[in-house]
Amino acid sequence: MITVLITGQVRDRAVFLRLMEAINETREHYDSVIYSTWTDELSRLPHVLDGACLPNGVQFVDAGSPFFAPTITNRDVSSFIAQHLQLVSGLEIVDPKSYVIRLRADYDCQSVANYTRMIRLILDIWRSHEYSDCALVSGADEGSPYFFEDRILLLPPRHTQRLSKLRLDDAYKSDYFNIFPEYQIYSSIMGAKLSPFFFHDHRYRMRAGLGGLFSDYDFQSFGRDYPNQVRRYLAEVATELSFLSDAANVLGRSDDYDHLASVGSVPRNFRIDNMREYYRVWLDRAEKYEEQVPSDVLISQDIITQKRALNGIYLQYFSGNTSVVADTPVMEGVFASAAAEFVAVSRLLVGGGASELQNLMDLYVSGARGFELCFYLLRGLAEEARESEFEQVASGALDAFKHVARMSDHVEHQRVVLKRAQKGGRRRAVKRAASVDAQ
Repeated sequence: MITVLITGQVRDRAVFLRLMEAINETREHYDSVIYSTWTDELSRLPHVLDGACLPNGVQFVDAGSPFFAPTITNRDVSSFIAQHLQLVSGLEIVDPKSYVIRLRADYDCQSVANYTRMIRLILDIWRSHEYSDCALVSGADEGSPYFFEDRILLLPPRHTQRLSKLRLDDAYKSDYFNIFPEYQIYSSIMGAKLSPFFFHDHRYRMRAGLGGLFSDYDFQSFGRDYPNQVRRYLAEVATELSFLSDAANVLGRSDDYDHLASVGSVPRNFRIDNMREYYRVWLDRAEKYEEQVPSDVLISQDIITQKRALNGIYLQYFSGNTSVVADTPVMEGVFASAAAEFVAVSRLLVGGGASELQNLMDLYVSGARGFELCFYLLRGLAEEARESEFEQVASGALDAFKHVARMSDHVEHQRVVLKRAQKGGRRRAVKRAASVDAQ
C-alpha cells in the first residue's frame, strides 16, 4: 500500500497546483491521498484552486490552528511544532501497513513528467528486496546527526508507525538546540536511543566559531568515547536509512536520479547525498576528536545542567531581554566564556560605552569567537574608526563563519561605516586645527 501525505501551507499557488496535477496524473500508484493542514488553509483552499482540480479521492485532515506561533521567537522550534502537529494528524488515518510519501505543500515537483519519473523510481526501489524496509533520504547535513532532508519523507510502514508516535513532550529529552524539524523527525524515525550522543548539541562549536576544533563541552560530554558513539550512530543510520542516490545506483537507475536531482525534483539542500561520503565525514570527525581530546579528560556529571543554564541565557538574549542578561551573575564551569560573551554584548546594547566595547575586544583577544560577539564588536569598532582592531576581528570572524552569508555581508557593510567614521574624524581634526590657527 502507498499513501501520499501532503502537509503544510500553500505558499505558491502555481507550485501547489502543479503538485496536485502531478499527484492526480500518477493517482493509480496510490491507495490514498491525504492533505493535513491548518483550519484556515482548508477554508481558503477553494480560492486557491479557483476551479483547478485536486487529486481524486483526496482526504482532508484539519490539524487545528497554529495559535502558538507568534509566541515562539525561535523559528526552528515553531517549525517543528507546526510540522509535528500536521504530520501526526495526517498519520492518524494512514493504514499501518502503508508506505508513506510525505510531501510538503510548498514542494516544487518542477513538472508532471519529472514527478512521474521520481515516483516510479521510488516505488521500484521499495519493490526491491534490499530496500523494501528502508526509509529513503536525498541529502544530509554535515554538522549534526539526524539532520536529513525533510521536504520529502519516504517511509516504510515501521518508520511511519514510529513517527506517528512522536510526542511533543519527547522534545524535552533533547537539548534546546536539537528541537528543529529534521532532528526530531529523523531521530524518531530511526528509533534513536537516549544517549550522550543524542542529547548533545553538536552544532555548539559552529555557533561558538570554533570551526574544526572541539570544545571542552564536547570533551566533558564524551570523554574518550566519542569515536565509539559515532560508530554506533553510523551503524544505526545504515540499518534504518538509505540514500536515494545509492539505491538508484544499485538498481541501475543512476541516470534517473541524476536527472531528477539536476532539475530539483529531488530536493538537494545538502552537499552529502550518499552513504560513503556520510561515513567519511563522520569518521574523519571522530579521528580529529581523538587527536584533540586531552589525555586526562574526565566526563562531567553535570554537563547537561550547565548547558541548560547557558541555553537559558541564550533564550533571554534572543527574546530581547538584554537588560536581564546584562545583570546575569558570572557563570562558572565549561560555559563561562560563552556566557560572558552574551553578558558583555547585552551590556553594550543597553547603553554601555567605550568600556563595554573594550570588554568585548578583550574577550575576543582571549579566544572568544561567538557570532554575537563578533557581530557587535565589528559594529562598535567600525563606528569608533578603530581600523587595525576592526581588520583583526573581521579576519577572525570571516574564518570562523566562512559559510555564513550574514557575517560576510555584515563585515562589508561595517567596512563602509569604518571609512565614513574615518572621514568624519579627519574633518573634525581639520576643524579643530583651523580653530587653533585662528586663535
